[in-house]
Amino acid sequence: MRKRIWIPLVVVLAVCLLLLFRTKQPQRSATPQPGETPTNQPSQSEQPKAVENRQASNTARTTAVPPVAVAPAVHVATSNSEAAAILAAWQAPIEFYGKVVDGNSNAIAGVNIHFNWSELPAKNGERTADAQSDADGLFALNGKRGASLTVSFSKQGYYSSGRGEQTFSYALPKAISPDPLNPVIFKLRKKGNGESLITSSFPSGMGQIAQLHHDGTPVELDLFKGAQVPAGSGQLKLEFWRDLSNGNENIYDWKLQLSVLGGGLIGTDEEFAFEAPKNGYQPSVVIDMPATNQNWLGEVRSKYYIQLPNGNYGRIDFYLLSFNGVFTVQSVVNPTGSQNLEPMEIKSQGGTAPPPGVRVVIPEFK
Repeated sequence: MRKRIWIPLVVVLAVCLLLLFRTKQPQRSATPQPGETPTNQPSQSEQPKAVENRQASNTARTTAVPPVAVAPAVHVATSNSEAAAILAAWQAPIEFYGKVVDGNSNAIAGVNIHFNWSELPAKNGERTADAQSDADGLFALNGKRGASLTVSFSKQGYYSSGRGEQTFSYALPKAISPDPLNPVIFKLRKKGNGESLITSSFPSGMGQIAQLHHDGTPVELDLFKGAQVPAGSGQLKLEFWRDLSNGNENIYDWKLQLSVLGGGLIGTDEEFAFEAPKNGYQPSVVIDMPATNQNWLGEVRSKYYIQLPNGNYGRIDFYLLSFNGVFTVQSVVNPTGSQNLEPMEIKSQGGTAPPPGVRVVIPEFK
């Protein structure tokens, strides 16, 4: 009886061991080492079948869907091409030739020139160099690399055009074409005898907004106070109309009229507007901008010489954003009756206040 019981048990145990051995054997390495512990990684003998299965699966997907399997390769190629183009732009050859002249196109020697550019992706790629214009007003920079170059220029006793700084691109498609026979022109204006000017700015405070009515209701400003005043008591009157019925929020009819009460205006595009004309002033200037205008503009920046009813001369810098009527006015007036609108330079005297009636003026050139 015991033999009959043990024989089945032995057979069952042998079968179990055999199954256990077959289950674990594929998990072992093809070249097992002594004492090696079986892992859950598939054996080398199974890998071809897994690859075949994946290939078959990919083939099935490729058959069902347009062939997009090559997209990653194309994307990588495109990315590499773009990266190469960007790198080439940042390392474009820099050659620059410039010349400094005055308002009469006469060469100016001894102008201080400062160059700034970036040689990326080099570590600490910011680069600078300095030079001076020669007797012919000429200067140059050669043998450098970068996507752009900033040139600053200044000389004691002169005003610098464009705030004394210009930037030039060397990256396509708007790269500068350097030519030693056709240098870039930089302009300086020699400082003259400035005078004490009355300056004002409207609105006068940071963060404040001035806005015109859209129906033509006039707004008057006192240029000596930089403030809005009741009708008939100011020097500058502004009237603005905006009509959206024949257009939309992008292009619409609008009109602006600027008037100097009892005086007049003359438009100017001079950067250094320091000498007001004696005659030729008009009482009003109208900017009419219908939506049908091929050169329609949504904002205006303009500069005018003005003559006040008391004979004083001045200048206003005006800006308007037509969609909402927001505007600014900066003005200078010479209270002596002189046409000279160049500001007097006030040198710092350790915090000492300027003489009575003299204001420190930093001219704004647009």
